[in-house]
Amino acid sequence: MDDWDRSAEMNRRAWDEIAGPRHAWRLAQGYDAGFFARGGVCLPDPVRDALGNVAGKSLLHLQCATGEETLSWAVLGAQVTAVDISELQIGIAHRTAADAGVEVEFVTADVGELPSVLNGRTFHVVYTATGVLTWIPDLWRWARIVASLVTTEGRFMLFEEHPVASCLWGGEDGIEVADYYFARGRPLPGIGWSHFPGGDDAREEKVEFHWPLGDVVTALVDSGLRIVRLEEFPAAPEWRFGPQRARVAQLPGLFLLVASR
Repeated sequence: MDDWDRSAEMNRRAWDEIAGPRHAWRLAQGYDAGFFARGGVCLPDPVRDALGNVAGKSLLHLQCATGEETLSWAVLGAQVTAVDISELQIGIAHRTAADAGVEVEFVTADVGELPSVLNGRTFHVVYTATGVLTWIPDLWRWARIVASLVTTEGRFMLFEEHPVASCLWGGEDGIEVADYYFARGRPLPGIGWSHFPGGDDAREEKVEFHWPLGDVVTALVDSGLRIVRLEEFPAAPEWRFGPQRARVAQLPGLFLLVASR
């Protein structure tokens, strides 16, 4: 078992543990089966604007969690395949889709397993978003896998927390700056989740990684993809910045990257 597989197994257990509380958090936001049955969509505006009409296109959603954005793509007419490492999260997503009457193919797998699990299939759109790169121990391996999943003239889209923002934490005493911006694959172990209720009660250890924006771009270019769009957006989530939100409101909080074959 190599470093990728060891971290994947650790994180698989951590995600299974938190699948229920995370789903409850999303339900509290209104994203139940009825929402999708009524044609509801919960995708960020920049994402929808950048991809445009996806009706009839094959779309692969990587690291889909409990599937709220997955179902949104299907509601918009895409032919969706969704992948997540957690069997429990995939189970929740599958039940929600069935209850909503939305057709999605769900696959339980780690990103590193996809070339074999998907048997060489390619897709018009490969999509992954918000809190995904932090689970990737080898960015160049990840980029090669992503590129192999994009069909000729297809597109890859990444909508992600900006690596500058993910090094900052706000509290009563000010803003703390973490020292791992240039960690480049150094394991960052931890326990607990701070962005939804019940996350602090978790007991399974997880391991995360940090990648600077330049490495993300370079890895994708090295994989053979062509970057066609890179945008940065201000964002200051309450769970990360608390009382310091106003101070960081104009720093980059999110970025959108689109690449093509």
